Amino acid sequence: MSFEAAKVVVEPASCLNDEAVSLSVDGLEPGQGITLEASMTDGRGAPFFSYSHYKADDNGRVDVNTMESLGGSYKGLFPMGPIASLSPMLQKHKNTRFFKRDVKPNLVTLSAFKGHLSHDELLDENRREPLSTTSHTRHYMAPGVQRIPVHYGSVRGCLFLPPGNGPFPGVIDLFGVAGGLLEYRSAQLASRGIVSFALAYFGYDDLPKTFEELNISYFEEAVQFLLEHEKVVKPNLGVLGVSKGADLALSMATFIPEVTAVVSINGCISSVVSKLNLHNGAIPGLEFDTARVEIKNGVMDSYEAMNNPLDYPETIIPIEKANVDFLFLVSRGDRNWKSEMYADIAVERLEKAGRKNYKVHKYPGAGHHIEPPFFPFCQASYHRSAGRNVLWGGKLRPHLEAEVHAWEATLGFFRKHLLNSGVHKGKL
Repeated sequence: MSFEAAKVVVEPASCLNDEAVSLSVDGLEPGQGITLEASMTDGRGAPFFSYSHYKADDNGRVDVNTMESLGGSYKGLFPMGPIASLSPMLQKHKNTRFFKRDVKPNLVTLSAFKGHLSHDELLDENRREPLSTTSHTRHYMAPGVQRIPVHYGSVRGCLFLPPGNGPFPGVIDLFGVAGGLLEYRSAQLASRGIVSFALAYFGYDDLPKTFEELNISYFEEAVQFLLEHEKVVKPNLGVLGVSKGADLALSMATFIPEVTAVVSINGCISSVVSKLNLHNGAIPGLEFDTARVEIKNGVMDSYEAMNNPLDYPETIIPIEKANVDFLFLVSRGDRNWKSEMYADIAVERLEKAGRKNYKVHKYPGAGHHIEPPFFPFCQASYHRSAGRNVLWGGKLRPHLEAEVHAWEATLGFFRKHLLNSGVHKGKL
């Protein structure tokens, strides 16, 4: 039997960033061992890569969807392993989180090498030539999605509109204390039929440089802006927040009546660090106790550092007063802080007030940063506020499984709670 030259195949060759793909290598010798390498560069130029060892079947084929990796960045059956296990290539970038402030597509290079090569052999500048190489493009924005920078009064951010006339559900998208403007999640929401407003609230353009004091009026102005758009279903909006952005989402739900659906990802029930000024009074920030921080292998574990909200009730956001549907997405492997405990406190307050307007998903083995699916997993990275590397927690496979479920749950939640029956005309 003759065999054609080896060929790496990715199907589809181009897709949205939250989509799974099929990976295979054809044209090998029966039983041949290969190393499959994937590589991708983030927005700061840091190279990420993964490698996995496979053995061809009797037909000279490796099918990543059905065959187990024998070693490398992961072992066993893991169809999206080459992409999901991407990690910093170089030691100098250890504990670097894959970071993109723009929404340009990610280009993944996939190569097959003869034999089972080690990490060091793959990084050797004199390494052997690959048997085959191909490129795969992963897009944040679907065709027809519009990206519109926003300067509206004091509000700064970027609006993403799905293709079509709509109207579509409208969502404000908030991240944590990385600061600045992160757009990639909003681009992906719009690609799935949701008008999404990536909202900056400090460290961007002419906004304040820090987040120690915030004003509810700023977020009210953002709600006003989004509700004025013709493509947004009226009269209500949703908010999606992660980490510090999640407690801001809870505050918006509590104090801004137009917000009626909130997804909180690993957030706190208190206003973390920031004093939030209201029209009548303020919610003080819940502080960290640095004496409870642990340093493990040069990485900060802050799991025990946040003060207990129950000891500082004045910092707790009174979500039980809100006429809002809540979805709490909680990582049980989170080492940034006690996300599960905070969600339990939130649920207890809702239950005590007779509220049943919530749902909770808890994910064993998942870390702090629940992203849209197939984002490179990050267990620890530099934290702007801490000024050093921080442990986020989690393990690769359960974290990825959590992201897949959480993303579908988020999309379904907003569609269910923000679409008025019979009026939606956009394509989801």
